[in-house]
Amino acid sequence: MDFQKLKHLLAVVEHGTFSLAAEKVNLSQPALSRSIQALETELGLPLLDRGTRRVRLTPYGACVAERARRMRFEEAELQRELKALHGGDAGSLTIGLSPAPASLLLSPFLAHMAAHRPQVRVGVELGSTAALLDMLRAERIDAMVCDARMLYDAADIDTRPLAPLRAGMVCRKGHPILAHKRVGIEQVRQYPVASSTLSPEVSLRLADTLGPGGAPEQMVTLRCENLDALADLALHTDTLLLGVICVTRREQEAGRLVEVPLPPDRQRQGHYVLARLAGRTPLAAQDALYEFTQQCWAGFAAFKPRGPGR
Repeated sequence: MDFQKLKHLLAVVEHGTFSLAAEKVNLSQPALSRSIQALETELGLPLLDRGTRRVRLTPYGACVAERARRMRFEEAELQRELKALHGGDAGSLTIGLSPAPASLLLSPFLAHMAAHRPQVRVGVELGSTAALLDMLRAERIDAMVCDARMLYDAADIDTRPLAPLRAGMVCRKGHPILAHKRVGIEQVRQYPVASSTLSPEVSLRLADTLGPGGAPEQMVTLRCENLDALADLALHTDTLLLGVICVTRREQEAGRLVEVPLPPDRQRQGHYVLARLAGRTPLAAQDALYEFTQQCWAGFAAFKPRGPGR
């Protein structure tokens, strides 16, 4: 059924005469009359009583007109919703964040969306990169910020690299390990070491720097994907926190956490990406995640902690 003919029927009903309706829909009166007649022929029923000066609906026409009004409303709603989606002001967005990005981005991104795109429904999944990748492929999340290591050869995933983040170790201010100008594996092993899952690149660099005992599988005694909980642990115990240095930038700027003076290594870095399924048309709300992350990430990568304290 041609929706345009239904609109012509509504115009006749709402304006009362063929002449007024024809003017409103930019048709000649004969053309409008032919359109209505074609609709009646298609349905096999009379829709209008034409015996009076003002056209009136037959019972069949009243039924058709009611449905046509609903269809017109839905068309307008569809156009409004598509416009809002295109502008990033409506719809839904579910994102995934691996541990370091979650610690860095979660609260600021939620605050940004609440302030600038309050009508967008935002969901967040937290977990390891492997778990998030499964969710992305199952279309349970729309995009993610995660460790790059598992996505290097994933042809079905579109990735945008982010600036690398320096990795190392932090401890509470006044920690006994800070009495050493240069810390080796012998000093580290005297204390609990906490970490989330580290990338192979960081693990290899630690093993190169500290020796075989410095590999995370040998050195880490407390593993958890919630870095905020591990940062709190490092603040209140002698636990050493291993990972991306800028995750605890606020505590370091406040002097509450201090970087442990491990042997320097410029290649000891975490590598992260923005990722979504390849070949899909992104909504503007997804672009909001990309834009926000890229704006913030430069500051994370540029973070420089204070020197070792006592």
